[in-house]
Amino acid sequence: MNKTMVRIVGLLVALAVVAVIVLTARKPSSLLRFALVPKSVGHPYWEGVKAGMEAAAREAGVRARFHGPSAANIDEQIRIIEDFITQGYAGIGISPNDPNAVKDVIKRAMDKGIAVVTFDSDSPDSDRLLYIGTDNRQAGARGAQEMIKLLGAKKGEEDSEFLFLVQIIGGNPGVWNLTERIEGFKEAVKGYNIKLCDVLFNEENPNKSLEVAENALTAHPDLRGFFCSNAFGGPGAAGAIKGAIQQRRIKAGQVHVVAFDTTEDILNYIQEGVIDCTLAQQTRAMGELSLERLIGFAKEFQRTHKFTRPANPIIDTGVEVVFPRDVPAYRTLPGKKK
Repeated sequence: MNKTMVRIVGLLVALAVVAVIVLTARKPSSLLRFALVPKSVGHPYWEGVKAGMEAAAREAGVRARFHGPSAANIDEQIRIIEDFITQGYAGIGISPNDPNAVKDVIKRAMDKGIAVVTFDSDSPDSDRLLYIGTDNRQAGARGAQEMIKLLGAKKGEEDSEFLFLVQIIGGNPGVWNLTERIEGFKEAVKGYNIKLCDVLFNEENPNKSLEVAENALTAHPDLRGFFCSNAFGGPGAAGAIKGAIQQRRIKAGQVHVVAFDTTEDILNYIQEGVIDCTLAQQTRAMGELSLERLIGFAKEFQRTHKFTRPANPIIDTGVEVVFPRDVPAYRTLPGKKK
């Protein structure tokens, strides 16, 4: 090899080294992997969260995966989280099916230098760095305010003989965000002439949701309202009400429904007038913020080998009440109004 060729080869090697350094400097996070693990992936509710995560991943130039159990199952969810830990992901966001059951796996991840945040539903007593999502107790109270208006209930008449009977429907017992919504609703209707039935649970299953709503209408012919704390509850209550109207067991407008979330079926029932309103969560913001914060925590750990916990470990993404006039805006983009 002559001297000219040696110089050329040397120059090419030098350029290659420089290119690697420049690319690495420009995108230090490009090799990092992140994951969001929802309660399940089998329901349209999660589309907004996933879309927000994907948008944030493109912006930051990182790899992100949205993966959870096919149905809400805590054992399967923990197995998925453990797989991400084993694979060396830099950060994991979790919407826990059980706030207590995930505490150990969150600790294992954090001990390995893997950032963990919760979204949608929290595990407040765990080692997670941050919760990103709805202030669920406040959202439940907001739902109660709408139910009070719909019924025309009166304050200071809780001992009145004329009581409005309302059925609360939850998902699975013990789920943190749904429990918070139910407690917020209960607290906000205290002192009004509203009587609450024992809470029923739909197990986050559409068939079960219809079944428990039908059972409530059969058991309580004078029922006047449903408060549904998850995305399965509203469609179940609406289906049961439509069936009871067709069977002439109740009249149209007799039973009011305050639902949760803005899936297509819920929006359709609002336009039909079967569901009165629903509480819209900012699911896209949950996905975007969860990934952005995970990236920030992971980069900090790369520099310092530690995490700085925020002084306020909660980011409230808020809720809005959706009435028939608002439905078109919520059909434009999953989880976010234009």
